[in-house]
Amino acid sequence: MAREIPQPLSQNSNFGFFFLLLYSVFLFIRPQQWQYSVDPFPFARICLVLAFFGYLIGQRPKIMGQQGWLLIALLVTIILSGIRNHDFTEGIFEAQKFIIYSILPFLLFANLVNTPKKQNWIFVIMIIGCLVMLHHGLSQKMSPDGIGWSGEILSQGTRITFLGFFRDPNDLAMFFIMSIPITFYLRNITENLIVRFALTLIIIGLIYGVYLTNSRGALLSLMVLALTYFYFKYGKIKTILISLILAPIALVALSMFRTIGEGDGSADGRIRAWYEGVQMFKHRPLFGIGKEQFVLEHGLTAHNSYVLIFAELGLIGYCLWFLLISLTIHYLIKIFQLDKSKYIKDNVMKNDILLAKCLFFSFIGFLSTAFFLSRSYVVFLYVFLGLSFALYSRVKQTASEIDQTNANNLLFKLTGYGLLSLISLYIIIKILVIT
Repeated sequence: MAREIPQPLSQNSNFGFFFLLLYSVFLFIRPQQWQYSVDPFPFARICLVLAFFGYLIGQRPKIMGQQGWLLIALLVTIILSGIRNHDFTEGIFEAQKFIIYSILPFLLFANLVNTPKKQNWIFVIMIIGCLVMLHHGLSQKMSPDGIGWSGEILSQGTRITFLGFFRDPNDLAMFFIMSIPITFYLRNITENLIVRFALTLIIIGLIYGVYLTNSRGALLSLMVLALTYFYFKYGKIKTILISLILAPIALVALSMFRTIGEGDGSADGRIRAWYEGVQMFKHRPLFGIGKEQFVLEHGLTAHNSYVLIFAELGLIGYCLWFLLISLTIHYLIKIFQLDKSKYIKDNVMKNDILLAKCLFFSFIGFLSTAFFLSRSYVVFLYVFLGLSFALYSRVKQTASEIDQTNANNLLFKLTGYGLLSLISLYIIIKILVIT
């Protein structure tokens, strides 16, 4: 009888993490496109496949959690949506894209980025990417013809852009906003004064980068971030007072961006797109009209990630997507509300609690910006979801109390919130259409 060789219960795939690092470089810094308008070779996808191969062969244990199963359910919903709309081939094609840009990034970042050191490597790559994007935007602004060093031109003559999916200034602004809390985290965990000063300058640069994108949604998102910070720092009453005091300043700041009044054709177009999304939802309430079909039906994008999801994937897809994000935020809140006095001598745990709060603010930035943008499937959302789940998986080994909520009750409760948000969104759109 052959002797069985015991397999290790825990094992890290350095091979997989190495290619995940390369994938992050090609995703956020995009050197493969610096001199080309399109990716001349699918470097990012190849690195993603190699990282997945390393994950399959060498990573133990392999974790998915509730979020992973929600992603699988979303994948099935995309396929069923295609079948319901009599286009099975398109459903399979969109499901393949969802695997590449959503499921694989989540799985790999959730499993392979399982130590603070690895997590900080990813954050450094993100920050370097932000600096490259900002430098590129400044080169566009300084160029007399608005063309940056990559050959990309300013959007609408004034708004900075970058490469790939960052070619849209709104995506650029969203990523800058989600990276600001991460930069705060890196600044707070270092004791080197020079590094702290440099990271402070980067934070200022990212805020300036948001301004250069000239994105109204991003500016409002910055305000939401600030108010959320005040709420956790000073409480409800002081936050309301600060909101009232700063409201005139906010109006002046908004006036410096593109007009957002009633006569603005863009604003009117957004409301019309939201209304069309509601009609699509009524037509196909359970599975929607199919992923990536909104533009084909309406001619323009939805300009709202929530509308896009319920129009394209229906009630089931919307609830799954809402659960995916809200469940992640729930666990981040549980982590940063832990009693810090219990971990005074545990620097790793203290940093993890701080990181949970910073990732929470990153998601607040995404959710507020997403109200004005169609970014339900953008890849860096699923990267942040994976990083958050990796943090949760690591922290619960030390603080088991964050995992004491009944899973079924929690999912039922969050689903109720999802339905409530859907009803609220419907009412808001109806009021906007009437007025």
